[in-house]
Formats: sequence, structure tokens, C-alpha cells
Amino acid sequence: MRSLYHTYLRLWQQGYGNAGFSPRLPDYATRYWLDQLQAAVAHPLIRSFLDIGAGDGRLSMLLLSTTQAQGAAVEVAFDDRAWQPITSAYPQFELHRGLLQDYVASCQGKRQFDLVLLAEVFEHIPPSDIPLFLKHLYTMVADGGKVFLTTPNRVVMGPAEQSPIWHEREPYGHHKHYTYQELAALLSAAGFVVEWHCFECHRFKSWLYNRWLYPLSRLDARLLFSKKIPAPMRTVYRWLSLPAIGLARAWFWLLAQAVYVVEKRLSNERTAQTMMLVIKKQS
Repeated sequence: MRSLYHTYLRLWQQGYGNAGFSPRLPDYATRYWLDQLQAAVAHPLIRSFLDIGAGDGRLSMLLLSTTQAQGAAVEVAFDDRAWQPITSAYPQFELHRGLLQDYVASCQGKRQFDLVLLAEVFEHIPPSDIPLFLKHLYTMVADGGKVFLTTPNRVVMGPAEQSPIWHEREPYGHHKHYTYQELAALLSAAGFVVEWHCFECHRFKSWLYNRWLYPLSRLDARLLFSKKIPAPMRTVYRWLSLPAIGLARAWFWLLAQAVYVVEKRLSNERTAQTMMLVIKKQS
């Protein structure tokens, strides 16, 4: 199986899944996150996947580009133009608008998947809806299949109501942040068992990498593509900025190597922002 990390960088630089960011300044420090997804995908190699809360299709595109799996995605609201390159390039892929329960009803219990992606979705579900959501999720996982779940770590991130994206402050925001023990208990009650888990986005990465890369990459994207800037000025900027962009790429690549070592050695429930779990049905 091809490396998800290297495929991710290639797709980023081609403009897939990097909405709002510059193709010239990739997120090199996502390597540890993608290593965990690769471990879930590769053992055993998946034949089908369902991407719940798929957003702009970044993860769906990544799996379709690196595996032979058939895929489906469920998203409440999506931009048809953003998904068009994926749906046109992969006829074995299905995109559905709505919630998980809508998709379950449309399948009538006839579809199951080797892998279900729940990347940064769980925190958006009202706690009162969680039992029914997990019941629907259980029906979609094939025997021997897995769920790859990531969600904010409450120990580091604090309660959802203290977040700037608390659902009462921002539409489609966070309803609840969980500790690992809380989440494992919920999953167990729904018939799942945690196969393995880890933590990602160490404070080192958040403070020294995300804080600088993301604003710079967004700024470069605006200067490259904003229609508010005359096309000749954008062309001049593109060429004059090449030396600075080259230096920035080199710096962020080097910094990402340090981030990767820190993530592997020091990320835990007390130091990292994100929980990552691989779960499966209880036998």
C-alpha cells in the first residue's frame, strides 16, 4: 500500500483537500496523524470504507488514491464543486447528503463497510443523540471491520462549552469533549471495543507549527488566488515570492521532523489535543 503521508502531500500540492490553504505550503506535520490512519487501513487492507462527516472529501480522496477500496461518504452540507473531481474520477464512490441515520435508512441494512471514518465528528453530536448514532454506526460496520475515530481530548482542550466553537456560539459547533475513559465507556455500552488508541497534536506542534504554518499558508493562498487582487499583481507576487516560499517550505519541513519525533514519544492524554481510537464490534 502506498504511503498515505506522501499521497497526502501530493494531493495538497495539486489543490485537493487544502481548501483555503496554499498548495505551495503543505502541512508536513500531519505525518503522525496519517500514520495512525495507515495502521487502521492496512491491517487488514480495506475493501470498502464509509466517511461520515466527510467535509470537503480530503480523507475520502486520500483513501481512494491509495487503495482499491469502494467508498461512500455522508455529509450534511457540501460544496458540489469541491467534490466534483472525486465523484468524476472514482465511479466506485458514492456521495450522500444528510446524516448517518438518513444513509442507514436508504441502505435498509444492506450495506456494511470494512472501515468507517469518524474524523472530528463525534464532538459535533448532541449527547442525547449519541446512543442512536452508535446504534446506526454498529449496523454499518462489517464483521471484522473497524472504526477510525478522532475527537478532541477533554483533558487538554477542556469542556466544549469553553471552546470558541461551542455550538451555542457557532453553527455546527462542538457539543461535548470527552476523556478517554468516558468515550471508551460509551463505545462499550454500544457493543464496541477499543482495539487501540493514542493521542495526537502535542502542545509542541500546536504552539510552534500550527500557529505559524496555517496563517502563512492561508495568506499565501489569498495572495495567489483572490479575485480582489488584479491578475497581473497576483502573477508578480507568485514569481517574486518564490525565494521566500522556498525558505518557508524548508523551515516547516525541518520543523515537522522535530514535531514527528515529539508526537511519537511524548503525546499522551495530558499533553496532546486529539484522541485517536480504532474500535471494532465486540465478538
